Amino acid sequence: MYGIAVSCVLITSISMTSGLYNAARFKPSSQSSTYKNYYSYLGVDGDYNGAVRSGHCMHTGYERTPWWIVNLLGQFEVQQIKLYN
Repeated sequence: MYGIAVSCVLITSISMTSGLYNAARFKPSSQSSTYKNYYSYLGVDGDYNGAVRSGHCMHTGYERTPWWIVNLLGQFEVQQIKLYN
């Protein structure tokens, strides 16, 4: 089976003073391939517009096992993960 990965990401974590926040925002990311100009960092730019044409989503090429990953640069107590498309 082949497919693509397209997404915008929100990973919320506990903050002792301000409640939940996006722990993934502007963190380093990578993906298995890149379709046109839809780079991995667009998945964590803080814009949750799921329309690919908005320019704020990552997009892999058409491949057997597409993947995308973000490095949170630390340990967090993750409360929820939201993927927008």
